[in-house]
Amino acid sequence: MAAAENDVGNTTIKEDYTSSTALATTEENVSSKVTETRITTSGHAQYPKIYNNRIVWEDERNGNWSIYLYDISTKRETHISTNESSQRSPAIYGDKIVWEDDSHMLPYWYLSDIHMYDLSTKKETQIPPNFDGMVAEVLPAIYGDKIVWQDLYDEDSGISMYNISTKEETFITADAYSPDIYSNRIVYYAYRNENSRPDIYMYDISTKKETRITTSGSAGKPAIYGNKIVWEDERNGNADIYMYDISTKKETQITSSPDWQRSPAIYENKIVWEDDGGDDDGWENHGIYMYDISTNQKMKISAKGSAYNPAINSNNIVWQYGKEYGGNSNIYMATVGVPQPKSPVAAFSAKPTSGKVPLKVQFTDKSSNSPTSWKWNFGDGKYSTLKSPSHTYSTAGIYTVSLTVKNKAGTNTKTIKNYITASELKSPVAAFSASPRSGKAPLKVQFTDKSANSPTSWKWSFGDKTYSTAKNPVHKYSKAGKYTVSLTVKNAKGSNTKTISGYIVTAKK
Repeated sequence: MAAAENDVGNTTIKEDYTSSTALATTEENVSSKVTETRITTSGHAQYPKIYNNRIVWEDERNGNWSIYLYDISTKRETHISTNESSQRSPAIYGDKIVWEDDSHMLPYWYLSDIHMYDLSTKKETQIPPNFDGMVAEVLPAIYGDKIVWQDLYDEDSGISMYNISTKEETFITADAYSPDIYSNRIVYYAYRNENSRPDIYMYDISTKKETRITTSGSAGKPAIYGNKIVWEDERNGNADIYMYDISTKKETQITSSPDWQRSPAIYENKIVWEDDGGDDDGWENHGIYMYDISTNQKMKISAKGSAYNPAINSNNIVWQYGKEYGGNSNIYMATVGVPQPKSPVAAFSAKPTSGKVPLKVQFTDKSSNSPTSWKWNFGDGKYSTLKSPSHTYSTAGIYTVSLTVKNKAGTNTKTIKNYITASELKSPVAAFSASPRSGKAPLKVQFTDKSANSPTSWKWSFGDKTYSTAKNPVHKYSKAGKYTVSLTVKNAKGSNTKTISGYIVTAKK
């Protein structure tokens, strides 16, 4: 079944509109620019999926449902499945498209099976049917070399998986519906609890372990990306969107609305869904919405209502305008604008800004708008490309400092004239005080250095054959007597000694 390719004259609606909606859980508004593009004009397109630059959907333009693909980069549409049976519910990953196909349906039994089309080889393959072909296989999903789908047999349902690499088919579980897959994890809703009500479950292919995700008994239509699972849940009387983080085992309610929020999809930190209205507005669909987990913000994506079945990949969101039955449904895509960086504005501080040489100064970048590179000029012929460097001035002088910062949007320089003052170091002049200077033994005395010109070392002689190199030592005299105290201080320029005879007087107890 060869795929047919042709150019499509798509209408692009560049409606640069701003839309914001209060998210019930955060009550925070956000505005963003969204560019909406019309992908199809057939009036019979629905259930889109997207992967990188490729969109797939089912389309009834030729009298039967078949699969089409649109390449965003080349703006070319390709008719993938061309037989006269019905091909529905497509999914795409990389070069592979899968769908449910009823070309092998028996007259007395709905027995669709799963087909796969490889865009690189242009070859269509029927996935071997399970249960001797007496099962309808529907709603496929694909990730890497694994395809999952829902089995329909008798009056029951289950989940199966096919490994493209090993050509092995595995039955995953019974009583389960609507599967999705990411890496080695499959999610679905199933009837396992005592009241036979639906909950979300996850199956780990590597450990062959099933984990129950929800306990509400009202959850359905799960989707998974990375460590995050999203689904719709009617636990509060209407459907809201919920999320579960596998790594933290934490559930989060994403929406809280009187309207029904349905059909969620997820990519990285972005969740999309449709708002189907409620009793208060006659079940009027209000469009497609998106929630950004990283910014805790919600925004409207579609320019209008009657928007259904969203899917997302990167910053592109696809959906259909118009319902499945009733005609005039087409595929649209919105590209959510990625905030562009602003040019940085350089700013900095330093501590200290004055002192004796050698003067060590810590510089701190305080620039705005996220610079990605820094160049410091310290004014003494030295430079640094660190964000917040330290620098030592070894020569006395007054220095002008500048910082140049850059990012993708531009460059900016901040210069502060005469910002750092480094004074010439002089030889120290020793001086000190003590308290108390007299009293009964044992007498505890606090000595305090009061030397000038920034000494860097100290040597005390307390007059009782004991010494200290601390700057401000405490010394205890244990015997009565008069004691001569001396302090010798040093720095790079020299040394000096101060001696006071009979400075400390202690008496007997």
